Amino acid sequence: MEILSCILLLILVHKPAVFADRHQSGVCRDNREEFGYALVGHDFRTVHADNFGRCFFECSLEERCQSVTYLWNGKECKMNKETKKSRPEDFVENPAATYMENNFRAKKGSTAFVPGSSCKDIVMSGDAQGDGGWTHISRFIMKDQNSMKDQSSTSNSYRTILSNYHSNKQYLLRNGFNQLKNDMGFTQIRFYCFKKETGRVFHIMTNKNTEGADVVKFFTESDTMPTACGSFTRLPDDNSSLAVNCDKWGFRNNNRWGHQSYLNDKRLFSKPIVWQSNHHYQFSRPKSYFCDDISEDMSLGDTWQIFVR
Repeated sequence: MEILSCILLLILVHKPAVFADRHQSGVCRDNREEFGYALVGHDFRTVHADNFGRCFFECSLEERCQSVTYLWNGKECKMNKETKKSRPEDFVENPAATYMENNFRAKKGSTAFVPGSSCKDIVMSGDAQGDGGWTHISRFIMKDQNSMKDQSSTSNSYRTILSNYHSNKQYLLRNGFNQLKNDMGFTQIRFYCFKKETGRVFHIMTNKNTEGADVVKFFTESDTMPTACGSFTRLPDDNSSLAVNCDKWGFRNNNRWGHQSYLNDKRLFSKPIVWQSNHHYQFSRPKSYFCDDISEDMSLGDTWQIFVR
């Protein structure tokens, strides 16, 4: 069954940006640093990084970076094209190293940069287990001071958006999102953002229940603003105010997804989650990149991402 699933994934889109941060029983994959270990012989690039955090950030910007090994003595950041799951024989002890998987990594076999030699290789990599991987459909990362001026990509074609991974502002409009749902059959949406200024992470996924299904309908075919509380699960790294105040979401009604004045084709990015005058999730309008805040201030590394599965 897993072999068939990976074949269907390869057929659906020619070059999608698919990330494999899988969940089991609604819990995000354990993604802690592993001190004293290294993956050897599978790095495709080495860069200098003053600390491990910078090393991991560099990896998160690389479509093909599956994991990192940071060598503390030389401050070397080795970006790997494999993980300890796919190459356990090369995962070794090294007291001067730290290893960590990229939880937003491109799934094996999903892009030309991360090919799988066979469906068996894809399954054995661990990226086709459990509930399956997450397909990344939109992101914005504050890479430098000019990132806000990056050219945006807006389309109703999910093939255009998913294949345009290197666009830092990619927006799949509502009709295209609905077409992706019909073709792919996704049932969940995952929202992530981080802002350095607040130090908070907003990270939730919609549930596989009636309330969660209503949220998917709202972003694809319905104008009925769905109930917020009970429709999503907080993921382990979430420490936001938004996620624990779902009863305050919505405008003009409380405990609702969306904003009454933004029931448009960009609703997935324009105020999909609003706690009026306090905290928003948004990243589609100039000077309105909000992550559990309503501040226009931005810092390097600030990140917004949306996934489906």
